[in-house]
Parts: sequence; C-alpha cells; structure tokens
Amino acid sequence: MYNTAGDEMNDGYLRFIVLLCFQQFKGERSPSAIYHLLKGKKSSQTIQDGKLFNLSFLFGLFPSTTKTIIEAICKGLLADELLSFKEHQHYIVTDRGNEYIERYNKEKPLPGHLDGWKYGDLSRLYWRRYSLLVQVLSNISYKQTSYLPITKNQEDLQWVKKFISGIGERKQKIIDDLYSETYFALKQLTNLEAEIFVKKLTASYRVGDTFEQIAIKQREDPVYIYLMFWNVNHVLIKNIQNTPEHFPMFVKIIEDRMQQNYVTNSTKVTYSFLQKGLDISQIAATRGLKESTIEDHVVELTLHYPNFQPDPFITTEDFLLINDAIDSLQTHRLKQVKEYFQHKYSYFQIRLAYALKGRNR
Repeated sequence: MYNTAGDEMNDGYLRFIVLLCFQQFKGERSPSAIYHLLKGKKSSQTIQDGKLFNLSFLFGLFPSTTKTIIEAICKGLLADELLSFKEHQHYIVTDRGNEYIERYNKEKPLPGHLDGWKYGDLSRLYWRRYSLLVQVLSNISYKQTSYLPITKNQEDLQWVKKFISGIGERKQKIIDDLYSETYFALKQLTNLEAEIFVKKLTASYRVGDTFEQIAIKQREDPVYIYLMFWNVNHVLIKNIQNTPEHFPMFVKIIEDRMQQNYVTNSTKVTYSFLQKGLDISQIAATRGLKESTIEDHVVELTLHYPNFQPDPFITTEDFLLINDAIDSLQTHRLKQVKEYFQHKYSYFQIRLAYALKGRNR
C-alpha cells in the first residue's frame, strides 16, 4: 500500500485528485467529505456523495490518508489560488484551478478503469492473496524452504496454506496455470501497467519494489504509479467477474468473496424489515436507532438496489417535480430545493429524489 503519510503531501497528482473532488462537489461539500471519500468511510453520507457527484471511482483508494494531509493540500490549493473560500469550510475551484485540472487531464489523465467503490475491497483481497501465493509458489519452484512471507496477516497466510495443501502433487501445473493466466491478463494492458504490476511482486530471487522505487525508475509521480497499479487490479477483478472461464486460477483466489456488497450491513438489516412491511418509525423502535438513520438506509437502498422502489416515501409524480427543480437549480443542496418548493417536501423526500436521479445516471 502506498504510504500517504510522507512525501505524498507535496505530490502533484494527489493535489490534482483533491482539486478534482472540489470541482465535482461544486462548493457543496467540505474537505472532510473528500477525506472520507478517499479513505473509504462506509457511511451512508459518503457512499451517497460518491454516487451523486460521480466520484465513486475514487472511493477508498487512499485508505491510509489522514485529515492532516487533506487539510495541508487544501491550504496549498488556496495559497496557489486554485481554490477560493466560499463559506463554512466550503471551497470552490477558481478559473486557474479549472485550468490546472484541464492540463492534468490532458497530460496525465486518471487511469480509466479505476472503480474504488465497485472493486476496491475485492481487489485488495485479491492482491494480498495473489502476491503471497506467487511468493510461495516461486519458493516451491526454486526449492527454497526458508524465507519470510511478505505479510503477517494470519487470514491470508491461512488461506494460502490451505490452498497449497489442497493442490497436493499438482504444484507445477498450478504454477504453469497461474503464470499463463497472468501473462494473458497483462498482455491486454499497456507495457507500463504490466511492468508496474510485475515489479510489485516478490519471488524467491527478488523483493517487490515500492511505489516510490518504481516512480524513481519511471521518473513519474509515485501517486500516479500507485493509481496505475490499482487500475490494473481493478481491470483484473472486472475481467474475472465478466469472463471467469478465462481465469479459472484467478477465480479460485477470490471465489469465497465474489459477492459484492453494495450497501452497509446495517442497511441490509433495515431492508429485511422493510420487506416485512414495517415502516420507518417501527424499524427505528425495533432496532433502537434514530428515524433519521433508517432514512439514511432507505436512501442508500434507493441508490444501489435497482429493484428497490421507495414508493411509500415518494410518489413518481413528486419525484418528477423535484427532479425538474434539481435540473433547473443545478444544485445538490437540499435546503435550496426545499425552499424552492416552499417546504412542501421533506429533506428525506428530496434526498430520495437525488438518489433516484443518481441511480438512473
């Protein structure tokens, strides 16, 4: 994992990403929202922000980042007049900032297959298991019995141990199959992407490079190298899910975790109560939660479950009226929409309209 606690504070590419988030938020979210998005906080608000502002692809890509790093970047963006202060810890991108984003998009666009929300958790699990498996099989191939595993994570170590014990005498065939699938997968990527992926691997005869080491050799920004690496992993997960018949070995690595969770566990519990016909107040009382929390869950379900219809809470006619107002006002600020309708609709109904709009998008 790229260490976001060091020189990254001054990295141009992370600066670009933070500024891009501000551009998408259009002055309607604070730096804290960016921090939670990049770190991958699985709260209803952060998940909804990612979806509504088309930033889900950045969700959780920097799990080790800190508020201090994001705040320092914000200060730098303000000092360089790429951001300007709006109100209450809200900022908007200046014309100079928009030019900065446009220049970066032309010279070094974000890797095109990143999707932190959809593939983030699974890709991290895949990489941990895959890279450890490669190390173990490499040492088996070279008949090395004394080496330090690349991880101390007991769950991953136990998974690989179980996998190896399950293949018995077929070790050489497994090595050949894993190599063939890896070669086939990397042939579909650029030379740089394939090189970054391979250089991160540890074998019996070499230790995998850090992102900083690869960046120095490539004369690139380490954050950009880091994102290109995860872009490769996200492509791999997508290919495994879409064409599993081409990657039987890869499938074995993550088949126990292939089911993607698009909502929080608490939201799933609320969903089960909704299916039983309970209303919001009944669910809140049963679960000992605030009604506003249950409303958060309903909005989350609306965003991520295409077959979930929030008809008991907002009619189709009301959604269309609110949707037209959102398009007219060009805003994600609930208060502005509420005042537009002279408080005819609740914040909950307006949030549901945004969720339906985001889902349709």
